[in-house]
Parts: sequence; C-alpha cells; structure tokens
Amino acid sequence: MSQIRLHFALLAVALAVTTLGFETLAWAAQSQTAVEEDPLDDRLPPGIKVRAFIHRPRIVEHNHLGTCTTTTPKGDTITNYGLTGWHLPAGGVTWKLNESSVPASVGASAARATIQSAFDTWNAADSGKNFSDGGSTTAKNTRFDGTNAILWKRLSPSTIGVTYVWYYTSSGEVAEVDTAFNNRYPWAIFSSSGGECQNSPDAYDLQDIATHEFGHWAGLEDLYNDAEKDLTMYGFGAGGELKKRTLGTGDINGANAVAP
Repeated sequence: MSQIRLHFALLAVALAVTTLGFETLAWAAQSQTAVEEDPLDDRLPPGIKVRAFIHRPRIVEHNHLGTCTTTTPKGDTITNYGLTGWHLPAGGVTWKLNESSVPASVGASAARATIQSAFDTWNAADSGKNFSDGGSTTAKNTRFDGTNAILWKRLSPSTIGVTYVWYYTSSGEVAEVDTAFNNRYPWAIFSSSGGECQNSPDAYDLQDIATHEFGHWAGLEDLYNDAEKDLTMYGFGAGGELKKRTLGTGDINGANAVAP
C-alpha cells in the first residue's frame, strides 16, 4: 500500500514539474514577444542613439479615429517648427516597402506611389531632402538592421503610426529610419476632391499620415500647441484627414532649417 502511495506521489510531482515547465515556456514566449516589439530596448553600437515618434488621434475612444478639422483661416501660415538635431546623409535616404504588409484596401502599387509622393512633398520644400525608392523588403519589425523600412504591423490601439530614427551622436547624421503604420485600423487613399475632412471610408489617409511621419525622417519634431494644429507636423491625426498632405509655412521653414 505504501508503494502505491509513493507511486502516486511521484506521479503528482512529475505532473507539477511538467505543468510548471509549460507555464515557464509560455511566459518566456510572451516576454520575447514583448521585448521584440520595442526597438528602444535593443542594444545599439557605440555612438548610435534612437528616438521614437508616436502619432496618435487627438481623441482616443473605442472605434474612434479622431476628430478631423479643416484648416482655419491663416492656420497653415503659422511659422512654428521644432528641430530634432539630426540631418539626412548628403546622398539622401533609400527606403524600402514591405509589400506583403500593405492593407488590401490600399494595395502595394498604390501604397508605393503614395509614399513617394509624401516624400516628394518634403523634397519640394528643400531640394536637399532626397528620398529614393529602393524596392521591397521582407522586414516585419522596426529594427536597426541596415534597412529604412516602411511597413504595417500591429501597434498599440492608441497609435496611428510610429517612426524610429537612429542617428550618429558625433555628427548628427541619420543612420537609419523605420516607419510602421498600425494595421489594427482601416487605411485608404482618399481623392483630394472630397475636401480636407472625409467621412467615407472610415479610415486613415496614407498620404496624410505618411507626410507627417516623413517629417521626422527630415529632422522635424512633433508640434502640440493648438495654434499649430493645421501644420503637417502637428502631433495628432484623425480619420479622413487630408490637410497634412501639404506643408504649412512652419513645416517649410523647418525643412529649410535642417542641413543639408
């Protein structure tokens, strides 16, 4: 009888150890996923730093893409801008798109053309801001890996898009930039004929949000004062918003204040 009890006791211990092992593996997997999601935790080479810029809706509610407002009289003539302290390489930057991540509502071909148009907006403000289409990438995450990646991935519910900029501390030159758009939300490329605020479809406009994000590539900070709400570098966005597609006076001044 004692042998039977001993057998069951050993069996219980074995089951407990097995269960604990599974729980440990599950915890480890979750931890790895959490770490992988944040490039700010990555170990970087000496002399390299990284900053993150998170674009959010001004009003954060469940199933609410933010409140779109049209440009106020003289709103885009505000001269304010903020500089990050870095600048692009003299030869410009080559970007790559993860086509497989592009939402079907946008399409890879249209996304590529729209992204280049957003970059061209900054190049028109300052001819020294050169951004070249380098084709496709399979990068699924924002990482310091030698590729200036643009992609869609699952981000925090309060995030529209995020840009990470790695730069050399000694020279202030950009080493790499990645931008990710949140695939939790619908995306579209609206017709400009519908005005600055559009209701259908209920989605974020790729060109509008991308033009804002690429201002960080160019070396500009987010702006948060209410007087700056009509500038492209205003830190909040909204569904159906199109006014960030074109630069205001402050955006242009900022682009020209950054070398090269």
